[in-house]
Amino acid sequence: MYPVLFGEGEWALPSYFAMLMLGYMLAVYLLRWQVIQRGLDVRRAVDIALVLLLAGVIGARLAHVLFDGYLQDYIDLCRNPDAMGKPLPDGSPCASDGECLDFQDKGFDIGSVCKEVEGKGRVCVPEQDCLRALKFWSGGLTYYGGLLLAMLAAVVLTRRWGFRFLDYADMTAPGIALALAFGRIGCFLSGCCFGGVCEAPWAVHFPAGSDAWRLHRREHWPELVAQYRASGVWESLSVHPTQLYESGAMLLTFALLWFGLRKRRRFEGQSIAWLMILYSLVRFTIEFWRADQRGGVGWFSTSQWISVPLLLLGVYLLWRGSKQQSVSSESAQKD
Repeated sequence: MYPVLFGEGEWALPSYFAMLMLGYMLAVYLLRWQVIQRGLDVRRAVDIALVLLLAGVIGARLAHVLFDGYLQDYIDLCRNPDAMGKPLPDGSPCASDGECLDFQDKGFDIGSVCKEVEGKGRVCVPEQDCLRALKFWSGGLTYYGGLLLAMLAAVVLTRRWGFRFLDYADMTAPGIALALAFGRIGCFLSGCCFGGVCEAPWAVHFPAGSDAWRLHRREHWPELVAQYRASGVWESLSVHPTQLYESGAMLLTFALLWFGLRKRRRFEGQSIAWLMILYSLVRFTIEFWRADQRGGVGWFSTSQWISVPLLLLGVYLLWRGSKQQSVSSESAQKD
């Protein structure tokens, strides 16, 4: 796990943000190449892409804060940081600020000040931060929230600047799949969006202080201690690398859209429809293997509930496009 590529403190470059931006730049490059090939307005096309990036980040961050189960944490971090106080990773109380800082430097994001908190004893308390919910570069973006807001922005801007929405969406579809693949690599490097405990040969361990380790510390403490005694290293139990599952699936989707469907497109909306269908199926399935906190209703997570209408929308676009093509072919034959 490499949550930071280089730098420290305010000058650190988070792996997740770096991979996200790399994926976006590749997506814009692919879009720009297609626009040039078709003789369309390159400047307007890229302008739309820039606005979609902003809309996507805002929507993804809002969805994370509101629906992933962290809203109370962000409120407490601003209004009552003491409520988030925790003992040191081994369960013992802290004796000085230095201990909290030492653990934080090693990846234990549990706070920086040791203080006495009523009902908890001496614990490490995070510094008050009322702007934490806005700091998207530190991680915490829910893709579906970004997709929905970006789609709304695209509908408005394509009509305003002379593009056909479905045609523009088709040009962006391969790049979106590629950007998603890079984004999930960023998730893997950051240690978020991890999977459930498993014994598969390809299972991975995340280091002490990671989200997976914290979860296992709460829910699988005996197994975690037994593993530590056997290996001498504090790390999470073996888990599904769900980030890499999704990244691999999106790379295959990109290959299908770019090398297979792009030159064989029969009607507008075909590429974006297949992206909706394939991503919905992939995301719905992988969610069953994920174990991180991300909100949900009933048996399904929030993302799974959103996957269903997105899948249906993709199927509808394919049905409508095929029907319109058939009508056009029949009209041409009659003429």
